[in-house]
Amino acid sequence: MKTLRDRLETARRRAFVGRQEERDVFASALAEADGSPGVFYVHGIGGVGKSALLRQLSDDARAAGRVVTEIDGRLLDVSPPAFLAAVGSIADGTVLVVDTFEYCQDLETWLREVFLPGLPHDCLVLVASRFPPDPAWTSDLAWSEALYVMPLGNLHPGECAALMERKGVPERLRPALVGFSDGHPLALSLASEVAVRDDAGHPTWKPGQDVVSVLLPRLVGEVPSPQHRNALAVCALAEFLTEDLLRAVLPAGEAADLFAWLTSLPFTELSSGGVFPHDVVRNALESDLQWRDQQSYAALHQAVRHHLTARVQAESGARATHGLLFLLRRSPVMAQFFHWHQPDNLFGDRYRDADRQRILDLAEEMEGPELAGIASYWLDHSPESFEVYRRASTGRPVGFSAWLKLTAPRASDRTVDPVVDAAWAHVEEYGSLQPGEYLGISRFVIDSEHYEERSPVMDLMLFRNAREWVSGGGLAWSFCIAAHSEMWEAGFAGLQHFPLPRLQRVGATDFGLFARNWRRAPLEPWLDQLAAQALSGRSAAVSPGLPEEFVVLSRKEFTAAVRSALRLLHSDSPADNVLLRTQLFGSLAPAERRNELRVLLLRVIRAMASDPALSKPHRVLDATFLHSAPTQEAVAQTLGLPFTTYRRHLTRGIEFVSEQLWRYETGADVREARSEA
Repeated sequence: MKTLRDRLETARRRAFVGRQEERDVFASALAEADGSPGVFYVHGIGGVGKSALLRQLSDDARAAGRVVTEIDGRLLDVSPPAFLAAVGSIADGTVLVVDTFEYCQDLETWLREVFLPGLPHDCLVLVASRFPPDPAWTSDLAWSEALYVMPLGNLHPGECAALMERKGVPERLRPALVGFSDGHPLALSLASEVAVRDDAGHPTWKPGQDVVSVLLPRLVGEVPSPQHRNALAVCALAEFLTEDLLRAVLPAGEAADLFAWLTSLPFTELSSGGVFPHDVVRNALESDLQWRDQQSYAALHQAVRHHLTARVQAESGARATHGLLFLLRRSPVMAQFFHWHQPDNLFGDRYRDADRQRILDLAEEMEGPELAGIASYWLDHSPESFEVYRRASTGRPVGFSAWLKLTAPRASDRTVDPVVDAAWAHVEEYGSLQPGEYLGISRFVIDSEHYEERSPVMDLMLFRNAREWVSGGGLAWSFCIAAHSEMWEAGFAGLQHFPLPRLQRVGATDFGLFARNWRRAPLEPWLDQLAAQALSGRSAAVSPGLPEEFVVLSRKEFTAAVRSALRLLHSDSPADNVLLRTQLFGSLAPAERRNELRVLLLRVIRAMASDPALSKPHRVLDATFLHSAPTQEAVAQTLGLPFTTYRRHLTRGIEFVSEQLWRYETGADVREARSEA
């Protein structure tokens, strides 16, 4: 007669997917193949399927006619006598299964040195723990053949598909579930059950707190204190956590002790960049903190961001830049650009002379001989601007980019390269560069395998651009180029790079050029907006970077606005004028700006009286704009000037006032103008 246990075991077997390699190795041992191990040590993070695998291997052992003895480490007192009592007598050929060994991990040395060597030679032992085996196992030559270590990772894509098929998950939801779980079996199973239960035809799925609250304790276990929980949260936010980052974000904590604790956890790994959690743990920790305490989550996010930004600016390194963008990865803007897959056998490298012909061949192949000629020019004049993307296995370039840092318009640059000419023309509309400033152009975007599509090479290019944007002291303008400009326009707008009105033709291709004025729209507000999007998961309305009420004027527009404001000086204050929404008055409240514009104009006009070369334009401005007159002809007659002479002095006076205000608008301290007599 079948029991409920039999039904449960049958259901578990039907639900089990994958782990074929582990089962094959164990099957060889059951068949007593030569050289097969006697002890199998399975380890992995919580929920990765250790217990499920042990149950499956136990079933395989029973099917092979073996007696199976099962022990649960959670139920044991941590002592050799308690362990021996739980095991009882062991007959020849028995398979001993010890699950959740992490609860009695202190017995590991005794198990290795005393208990296991005393078992019958044909016994097999399965041990599962969250922690990997002590190095003493592998350093002992006697165990080199007898021990087989099974590090258990997440399911492969095909295994994920099989699990979701058995759970009845609709096809359209599967990518989101795999993205959340990263193939972690428990996370994928829980998410599948919830997705099927709550499916209402929506095209997307996000983990709810019902999934996270069940999953997180299984993944993480008990956390000793609130400080340890905060350290876990920082570890989840940072791509790689270092002790100095932890100290910067949690200054009141014992950073060294907390960092050591983090490195000892079974769901974290170490790399040259620092410690990091498994993806599913990271996702669950972030989701839980954001649900439980949004304010703390935002504060930790900001603290991590400030530290990483400072690192990028201090080091200008690729790793720090990658870490900063990783923190912002949940912004929908980031998702439009970044592939976020590890570059497969690819790396960014400096340009070398031996690369020249390959670079030119790629340029011609992807964008034609005209672009190859432009690339040749810049290789001659600015080879340090180029970054080459190579296959690690061969060193062969598969793509390249260039970041041109230009401090002054050079005639030959503008003649050879229409894109550079257009960039300079645009900058000149808004005022020349100040000493120490430069404009940066992401000039070439060549990927031989995925032309202007998201790809690992594109990620490397964009990481470089972002590094220049964040670290570029003196960066006044940045420009990005795209052949398929319509495809990238929304994404660049999210990065606050806005299209120039005209496309630039090179050969047979029309390129779009996207510009950002960093003098008017500083770095911090830009990062603040991306961070807000990352925290909310929603795109925000974007502007050229200034608060909504501000505008950016070209020089021509600015002069017209000055002329309009001068016409109204004879009234108590200028009417609403576009100058009131420029950076001239960015530090003032809206109610103060009208009077301040009047004061500023009057001071500039009165200052002209002390300069003999400007005395006549000063008299004309004073008579025209500070005293009511019906017509300009009447003003000329009052001053005793021919009308043409009057107009010449008027034009010169307006130009002088406009030049002075433009100087303050484009870099000089406007407080200087407010203090001038």
